[in-house]
Amino acid sequence: MGIRDILKQREEARNSNTGGGQSDLPEGVKRYIQAGSFGEINKEGKTVVLLAKPDDWFFYFVHEDKVYEGKTIHKFQKHTCLHSPKSPAGDDILKFARPKGDVCPSCKVGAKRKMFAMIPVFDPEYGTYRVIDLTEFHINNLIDDIEKAEEMAREFQPDYTLAGKPVHIKQVDKSFSLGKARLDISAEMQQKIDEASKTEIEYEELAHFRDVDNIVELLNEADDSSIDKTKLPDAIEKADDSDSGFANGNEEKAENYGF
Repeated sequence: MGIRDILKQREEARNSNTGGGQSDLPEGVKRYIQAGSFGEINKEGKTVVLLAKPDDWFFYFVHEDKVYEGKTIHKFQKHTCLHSPKSPAGDDILKFARPKGDVCPSCKVGAKRKMFAMIPVFDPEYGTYRVIDLTEFHINNLIDDIEKAEEMAREFQPDYTLAGKPVHIKQVDKSFSLGKARLDISAEMQQKIDEASKTEIEYEELAHFRDVDNIVELLNEADDSSIDKTKLPDAIEKADDSDSGFANGNEEKAENYGF
């Protein structure tokens, strides 16, 4: 089995399961709840139970560059930035806000970088936890809706939070909205919700952190206009090999280009 086959199997496992261990979802149902016109969270929407407050959601960064020209064209394969937290970071997410080229080769070559967040939810349809993975723009809209709903409820209940409560999320125009939902929660379902809220979600596996060599391979195949390929290790090595000014080229490269 070649490395491409191994990587493909890992990605398929990530999409269909938790990224590790036996899945508690039926075959064909992903841990991710797909959002969009053809996803589970579409114009009709889906009712779920929020398992955490926004401050406890998993925020991380992704390298992605796409344009729409009759169809969506990706200038390179979307991938998680290595300069990202591996678990919910709260305010510490600011430590990862700027690209860091000595940690992530995609940062080094100037690949476009965006913030994403995974929202942990309980899915009543399948009786287990799942995640909703959205860009910063959509996350902001959902948080606005949460804050509005909580602000109204806190006039009567000061400590009110939607965490642990059912909500309905649906597609609206080019984004998503969130509102309170009615859900008949039995004692059995409540027990499952409580168990799901205590589950240590394997965000690192779900975010699919690739190794440096694999990312460099993706970047070598990227559209030339999307990154600075002269900063890729292969290009740097060729430039150094042709420069007689380096008496000890290998050590110089190892010091300056850690990946």
